Amino acid sequence: MTFLSLRRVLCACVVAAAAMAALAAPGTASASDLSQQCSGSNIKGLGSTFQQPAEEVWTSNFNASTDTNVFGCAGNTGQGSLGKPTVTYDQSSGHTGSGACLKAFGGGEAPKYNEYGFCGTDEAPTVAKIEEMESHKEGGKTGEKGIETIPTAQGAEAVIIHLPAKCVAQSTVASGTKKVILGRLALDNSTVEQIFRGAITNWKQVEAAQTDNSTKITCTGGAAEEETPINVVVRLDKSGTTHIFKSYLAQVFTGKIAMEAFNEPEGAGKGKPCKAELPEEEKTWKQVQEGCENQRWPTAAKVVRPSAAGNPAVIQEVNAKASSISYADLAVARKEGFFSKKGVGGENKKGSETKVGEQHQEFWAEVQNSATAGGTYADPSSNGDIEKLANSNCAGTVYASEPGEKFPPKSTRETWFAVKAELVQKKSNICGLTYELALREYKPYLNPFGVSEAAGKEEATTVENFLYYAINAKAFGGGALLKNHDYEKLSGTVLKEAETGVKEIGYAVP
Repeated sequence: MTFLSLRRVLCACVVAAAAMAALAAPGTASASDLSQQCSGSNIKGLGSTFQQPAEEVWTSNFNASTDTNVFGCAGNTGQGSLGKPTVTYDQSSGHTGSGACLKAFGGGEAPKYNEYGFCGTDEAPTVAKIEEMESHKEGGKTGEKGIETIPTAQGAEAVIIHLPAKCVAQSTVASGTKKVILGRLALDNSTVEQIFRGAITNWKQVEAAQTDNSTKITCTGGAAEEETPINVVVRLDKSGTTHIFKSYLAQVFTGKIAMEAFNEPEGAGKGKPCKAELPEEEKTWKQVQEGCENQRWPTAAKVVRPSAAGNPAVIQEVNAKASSISYADLAVARKEGFFSKKGVGGENKKGSETKVGEQHQEFWAEVQNSATAGGTYADPSSNGDIEKLANSNCAGTVYASEPGEKFPPKSTRETWFAVKAELVQKKSNICGLTYELALREYKPYLNPFGVSEAAGKEEATTVENFLYYAINAKAFGGGALLKNHDYEKLSGTVLKEAETGVKEIGYAVP
């Protein structure tokens, strides 16, 4: 039995202890110096808005768990004088987005290890970024790699659309051996990419580009409305959601775009150019998906940025602005009310599209998930564009790294930056992994802040407790609790590597 299992047995009943023993998996743990389960201190995380609804599920259940939940802390009994730590996920101004996570862990700014024990990101740090983070620890970049990139969940991105005021859409797509009429758009991959590149700029062009799904955009105002320019809404800040979306665009269009055809990034430090040198005369989507570069968009798309950071601001902008399109994670889109409202269209008694396809103006699109024309389309949600919560349509997603690189990476202390969903999937192909950054050993990162050994061990203990809880797919685990919350739990080798990575977390490596 591993040490982690033993710690949990100490704070659970006999039945729970048996469950823990069954769930435990062997691993190379450096956590032998951690305190007993649930004896750590309160901790905070920050970062990804893609991940925020999942964090609500995890923190609320971890902090207020029942006696039977051996993974949580607040409800555990028999702890005596031991504390019951609370975990919070900071989404206040300046603390949202994957970029905020990378900065808090020393990627581009002075680290805040003494303030944030973990952080959420959908853009895994690159090798260079990891080295920069590790340079902040006591002694510099020496010894074992210390940044843990822990996959925690899967999520789908939705292409959200608000048609012009007097326009509605209808598409016919294949569903198994049958045809289904949707009261919204179904877009092939090329059309999505061309809109965000600025090669397609109005709705008449969108309709003309769909050659295999019988798409029709009808406007009572006629051609003038059909030719209304499309407002392409993008994130204000550095964003893991953008990283996942551009990873998708990079597979659809591998060509180069003239460098002068890209705008300057905005957001935090608005008006300042990227620090990275841009010697190339041309850039691909792949080259503008990281860090500051991930805020660059082709000028032809005439992108619109909301006034605030995060996914909610994007969704609110599209909601408010007719004739617009954007990308957002499914969980936040549904939370922000971006779906086909009942009685307006898209939902019938079975919770699916009606036979004739009720038409409406605001929706998320189905997107092509096949390689060739005439193929299939998929919804980002497992139950379609309706109000009821479900799962991200990412079960069984096939992920890959760059050609020649093994997936998954050999450990959570390697870079996961290149990991992406392949373009052809059985379900949605705009899916991505979201991660927590943590430290293999907290001592050398906390010592420069004057954090005592006792306080450091308490922080490391709660980080390990919480992350082990968040990824666990068994009963009462955070992965299981994600069901019907618009995510998809981890599975297979990714889950095993995540568990091993969490078990490496400690205060000081022996």
